Amino acid sequence: MRNEEINSKIVTLWNKYFKNDQDVYAPLFYDEFKKGGLLFVGMNPSFSARGFRTILQNTEYKDMDPVTFFKWSNISSNPKLIDDCIKVENYAYQNYSLYFGRPVEIAKKVGLDWQHIDLFLYKETSQTGFMNRVRSKGVLNEFGMDQIKLFEDILVQIEPCCVVVSNATGSEILREYIKNDLSWDAERGFHWFTRGGKKIPMFVSSMLSGQRALDRWSYERLVWHIGEAVKASK
Repeated sequence: MRNEEINSKIVTLWNKYFKNDQDVYAPLFYDEFKKGGLLFVGMNPSFSARGFRTILQNTEYKDMDPVTFFKWSNISSNPKLIDDCIKVENYAYQNYSLYFGRPVEIAKKVGLDWQHIDLFLYKETSQTGFMNRVRSKGVLNEFGMDQIKLFEDILVQIEPCCVVVSNATGSEILREYIKNDLSWDAERGFHWFTRGGKKIPMFVSSMLSGQRALDRWSYERLVWHIGEAVKASK
């Protein structure tokens, strides 16, 4: 299994909450992390069978039924399929330019590699439905907090040059639940995430593309600001 340390923790987490659940989808799994570079953070992976079919139409997975394949009952009973989940996600990063086009563009402009992770691992397109899974009475429940802790572990492991959280709700959640590790740099205009003596520039933002995306001018300022933060982190 690729990225065995982190993906084993994800398997344990899903078995804790969904061991005998026949309806839930498998979580997001991760390929081997690239140290440094730009790290873009989304809220949670969406799930669209139609979207997966489009992304995979010219690949070895073109005949795969996403609904059946991604069920946790299927993946948990066939752990070797985890690497296939990762390959499918890699095709999404490569072919879903509507969502990942701007991270590619920003990375080129600042001269760094990039990678993407999500704050939460639960596949759900409806943000309202998803939030009902991870939050109870306005605060994160145990399931939500377990994923936040795993996110922090991943963040420390990657040691990115800069983090861009590209979801407004996700940004609010992070600012609340990792506030003890965040400090505002009033001179430079961004946050520093500090853990284990390491300081990482972090931008909390809304989406980079789609209906609720930043306007053109805010996006241009963000790209410039990321470049300045990368310089400051060296």
